[in-house]
Amino acid sequence: MKISELFLKPINRPINGVIKADQMDAASVWQELEEYVVTKQVSEYLRKFFDAYLAAIDRPHDAAITDRMGVWVSGFFGSGKSHFIKILSYLLENLEAHNPETGEKRNAAQFFDHQKIKDAMLHADIQRAVAGSADVILFNIDAKANKSDPDAILQVFLRVFNEKVGLSGDAPHVANMERHLISKGVFETFKTAFAESNGGTWEQERDAAEFYRDDIVTALAQALKMTTESAGKWFDNARDDYRITLEGFAKVVN
Repeated sequence: MKISELFLKPINRPINGVIKADQMDAASVWQELEEYVVTKQVSEYLRKFFDAYLAAIDRPHDAAITDRMGVWVSGFFGSGKSHFIKILSYLLENLEAHNPETGEKRNAAQFFDHQKIKDAMLHADIQRAVAGSADVILFNIDAKANKSDPDAILQVFLRVFNEKVGLSGDAPHVANMERHLISKGVFETFKTAFAESNGGTWEQERDAAEFYRDDIVTALAQALKMTTESAGKWFDNARDDYRITLEGFAKVVN
């Protein structure tokens, strides 16, 4: 018998040495969920997290809970912070994982059965947490931030939120315009008018909004029933005067 035959899984399989937020290919997701080991210490951290998370779900209008809701994960380099946070993101969204080798599909919570989670109460709380719905935005702030921006963290949060809801991530003033058009119920009208003027789709071209200003103004005029001159001033002012504060961002998310 060879030593390699003593192991349940092939010992020469690829194993990620570093867990990355943006590595979401099917094989990596399946491996991260299937091979995550819930030690006694990890179980305690999961218990702390889901105690707080479920408290907010059970009492969503209790300011004593919601006003101080947040979780900070800290630890030494290589201690497993990234893997722990990524596993939480899978669980909260109850992501459907797909094994590209066998074709098997499984929701994230199904990986955390009684064999992996020995604490019956914790297992029940995880199942209760994933029974609801949650939107998860997982990202590496270094990959998204403009480090020369004094409001880098706020801008990153705004960018990833806009991307999550399908708006422009690169240009917050463009995303704000899209949000306004949606609120007026004319976003589809705008996109159709833009495509007729430009020849390309809005989603393909919106990151070059400044380059296609004339097409945008034409589409705005049609969608909002304005003159081209008024639409041009509106667009220019929206670009030049756009500002966002922490309070404003919170209102946008809400």
